[in-house]
Order: sequence, then C-alpha cells, then structure tokens
Amino acid sequence: MNFVRAAPCNATELNPSSLYSKYMIKKICLVIVFFACLHSAAAQLPLSDSLHTPLAITFTGFSGDTAVALNGLRSELAGILPNTKYRRMTPSCKIVFYEPDNSLHPLYAVNPSLPVLPASVEKLFTTSATLWALGSSYLFTTKLDIAAPAHIQDGSVIGNVFLRPSGDPTLRLKDFDTLAYALAAKGIRQIEGDIIGDLSDDDILTPDAKKYFAEHSDAAEKLIADSLGGDIPALDSASSDEQTDAANDDLADEVTEPGFLSSSPNFFIDRNVISIRVTGGDRKGRGVHVSVNPPLPNLHIINRGSTSNPMRVSSKRVRVGRGRKARYRTVRVRTRAIFTLHVNSAGGPSDPVQNITISGLIPAHATRIYNVPIRNVPLAMAALLKWRLEQNGIHVTGTARTGKLPSAKMQLTTLAAKQTPLLDLLKQTNKRSDNFLAESMFRKLSSISDVTAHDPAERSRKLIKSWLSVIRCVNGFCYDGSGLSRSNQTSANAVIDLLHGIRIRPMMYNDFLSTMSIAGFDGTTRARMIGTPAQFNARSKTGTLNGVTALAGFVSTQDGQLASYFITMQNFGGGAANYKGMQNQIVEKLAGFRYADYIAKYTPPSSIPIPPSVPKVTAPDSGKLR
Repeated sequence: MNFVRAAPCNATELNPSSLYSKYMIKKICLVIVFFACLHSAAAQLPLSDSLHTPLAITFTGFSGDTAVALNGLRSELAGILPNTKYRRMTPSCKIVFYEPDNSLHPLYAVNPSLPVLPASVEKLFTTSATLWALGSSYLFTTKLDIAAPAHIQDGSVIGNVFLRPSGDPTLRLKDFDTLAYALAAKGIRQIEGDIIGDLSDDDILTPDAKKYFAEHSDAAEKLIADSLGGDIPALDSASSDEQTDAANDDLADEVTEPGFLSSSPNFFIDRNVISIRVTGGDRKGRGVHVSVNPPLPNLHIINRGSTSNPMRVSSKRVRVGRGRKARYRTVRVRTRAIFTLHVNSAGGPSDPVQNITISGLIPAHATRIYNVPIRNVPLAMAALLKWRLEQNGIHVTGTARTGKLPSAKMQLTTLAAKQTPLLDLLKQTNKRSDNFLAESMFRKLSSISDVTAHDPAERSRKLIKSWLSVIRCVNGFCYDGSGLSRSNQTSANAVIDLLHGIRIRPMMYNDFLSTMSIAGFDGTTRARMIGTPAQFNARSKTGTLNGVTALAGFVSTQDGQLASYFITMQNFGGGAANYKGMQNQIVEKLAGFRYADYIAKYTPPSSIPIPPSVPKVTAPDSGKLR
C-alpha cells in the first residue's frame, strides 16, 4: 500500500542576514498587503449585494426588444467560445436565463448533451442530494449515551457508555476532551463499564425523501441496476487514477489534506489518519525510533528498520595540472545517503489489531512522517475516547469495544454531545472543494436505513439517483462523491437541470447558494474575476482534473435577472489557465449584461427613429457688417 508522505517536521530557520531571507520577507509583506487591500475592497461591498445573503434577484421582465439584446450577447459569447470543432480541446457549455416564474430561457450552448467528466463539479450532485436527504437543519451529533438500566450514582456511571457518532468528518481528538469536560462538569469521575462504539444505522431522512422512498419502494432493485455499471469496490483511499491526477494535475485550488474513509460511515476521527514518525539512529547499524500519534492501543508496531550512513559533505584539496602550471583547488565531496524505508499496514476493518511494519534503511538523524489509515475506526474511536477520558481525570474500569444497542427503541440518556451543522460542512466541501469531506458526505448517504442495498456505495448512488429523479435530471452517473474518479459522467444539460431543480425550491436554493464559492472573495474562485461585475456576484463550483477544467453556478445580471451556467473544456494538454480565462470572460459577460445597454449597442442605426428635421432660419442681413 502506498501512503502519503509528509514533509520532515524540523524546519530550517530563516537567517535575516542572508539576501534570500530578506527577499522572502519582502515578498511575504507584499502578499499581506495584497490580501489587506482585498479585504478592504470586500468591506466596501454595497449592502444590497451582501455576501451573506442570496443573490438580489429583482427582474420582473423587460418591455423592449429583448431579442436584439440577447442575440447581441450570444454573438459576444460565441466570440469567446465558438460552437466549432477544436483540434486540441473539447468544449461543452450551456447557459440559461431564469424568467420571473423560474422557467428557463436558453441563451447559449455548445455540445450540451455531450458526455463529459464533471471533475469537482460532481460535488454539486453530492451536496445537494445530502441537503435533500438530511435537511438544512440537520446536525452531525457525536453523543455519549447510556441505556437503561445504566444510571449515574455518586459521581459514577454504573453501566456501559455508548459512543454514538453520526458521521461528522471534522471530528478531532480535541473534541473528545470537550466531551470529557462536559462529563466532569456533571460531577462524573468514574465509568464502571465499557466504552462501546455504536454501529447502529440511521433513520434520518427528511419527510420529502421519506415520501419518495415510500412511493418508489417497489422499484428499488431497478434503481440499483440502473445506477451501477458493474461490480464496484468499497471506497477507501484514492484509486490509481485519482493518485495520478493528484500527483500531476494543477490542483492548487483543491484541498489535499490526507484522509481515509472507513467501512463505518458514521465514524471519523482526525480524518481517520495516524501519523507514523520514523527517526534514524545516531550512526550506521543502529535501530530506528518509531512514534505514533495518536497512540492507539490496538496498533502493533513491527520495527525492522535500520540506520544507514548520513549524507556528508566534505572538502579536500586536489592538484590540477602538471609542472609549473599545476594548481591546487578545493573541491566538495558528497557522500550519498541510502534511503529505502517502507511502512506497511495490515489489518481489516473489523480486526482487533492493526499491524504496522517498518522496514528498510533511513539515514542517521533523518526523520520521515507517514500518514497511515486507521482500519478499524469504530474500535479506534472507542479506545481514543477511553484514553482522553482517563487523561482528563475520569477513570474507566471497562474496556473499549464495538457493538450495537440491544434495542433501537430503548430509552437513552445523553451525557454529553458535540454538534456540527450540516450547512457548515457543505460550505467547506463546496467552497474549498474538499475531496475528503465530499467522499464523507457520499459515504454518509449509505448509512440511511431507508435505502435498501447491500454495498455502501450502491446505497449512496441509489439515493443520489433518487434525488435526480425528483428534479427530473437525467444523463448523469455518480461513481463517487468528489469527482476524482474518471468513471463519473455528466453533461451540460444535466448540470443545468440540477441547478434548476435547486432554484425552484426556495429554501433549499438559499441554503445551497451559501455553500458555493463567491467570485473574488472566497473558496476556489477567490482569485478569479476580480474587478469585474462578477466579483462578489457569481456563486460557482470549480472542477479540475488532468485535461479537464469546469465551472458551474449562478450569477445575477445588471437587471437583477438570474442566470446559471456550466462551462467545461476537456481533453486538452498543458495547463488550464487559458481555458479558465475563457470561463471567467463568459461569466463576466453575464454579470455585466443589461437589456437597455445591449439594445442600444446592437440596434442598427437605420432602424433608430430620427425626429423630423427643422428648417434652418437665417436673418436677411446675416453675414453683413454694419
């Protein structure tokens, strides 16, 4: 298994006396000044177009010759992205205007039905399906519960404590300290029982989603068959295609913090990653030092690593030339270090022990950090909770294990809880294009008990397909939740149908719009369309893979009319900067569009009514001198 290798921890301190350090300090100061100016510009934004409210849609119709204005805008869009064949790129685009009754008015399209890779635009499908299924008021709640006959007596919990997370992918180890503080505030100093990671399923669908599944329960097997193209393995870390894209692509806007999915969709802790720090000995032949953070009791470290000679640089004088012309020069001799270190992990998602094997050579005094996935995440979370409780003065007499509640209807008492709103996670997912959070949302959909399927990925795809059926969106296939896989497929028509389905649901539209990146302000479009009518206006989702760039979202025109767009360029070589510039120009044209201006600009002069001329009157003696 290949693991993500982090940079060494020991950083080199800047030397202020060096020219390079002074140059870097000056560069950092310029960057600070730039962002300060950007923040100042954002502070001067008019209140009518606040960043914290939906787009101001005030369009009620236009009584002039709209055909002339729209045809003029179409000609300008065609000048940016012509509807012709390209030798080095395959475009697909669709742009529509929304009438006051939310009906669609097609504006411009290039290959709108062509199957394309959505890249991270796929996150729009995942997050909107999650919002439809769970509701905007849903809270990811991590609870510590006790079930009768367990009770609290004289500062002790008599019975087992159930750790009941609900799939919060942002849960950190420090949150367990917060839960421990809450128990201590209630006077609890001891737990006379076990810490049990609860593996029960959820029953959390919104009424709209429950109604859909109740009406379509007979077609469950058909939906599964339609949504799958073959055997699909359970999701884990990145596949080979995804690793290739992450290694070679221009993904500066994507969040690449390491994270791994577990087989239990409700269990996440520190992105399910443990850090293995390996440090070489003081000289050749010595063993290596291995430390694990956080310390998991179910980890078994097999240390077979050894230390090799460090890289050394020495100087010596050598004679160059012969006779009287001979001279001595000082040359640097570098001894190459041997680095063959490997870190391997073995263990299944239900195994009680996970083996970590360290083998190979690492240079003396060198340090490397490896991020390794936690395999049995529910057991690891229960063990980490027990550890943090004891570190905060709460003694636990039992052990850490996994299990289920004896009965789903039994009465529970919550001792402590940590909550994270769904909308907060969706904002991080869409604005920052966080692939791990998107896959976590995709996996969360598989935990819903109302969806009948065996494989977790099948459940998630079935629920997303059900949401697309509700809004009558076709021609889309969601293989994963983030868009990293090249098995995903969509079209410009499907993306516009998705945005339209969101728009016609006012409450969902307002909530979903707040999760999208604001041009020139935040997220992945924070450095795009600055100083144009699209800045602080366009709400977008970007997508980038090798040879793929995409942009989708909403924007308001100068008349207050809403427009939605999907623009993608595929199968190109080299960088995507030029194609992103074309996408920016298209959205800027939409944001700057005003019917009156375009009618005046594109109305032929011969068709403009000319007032009747007035005969010139001159005095009889004009031009004569007296």
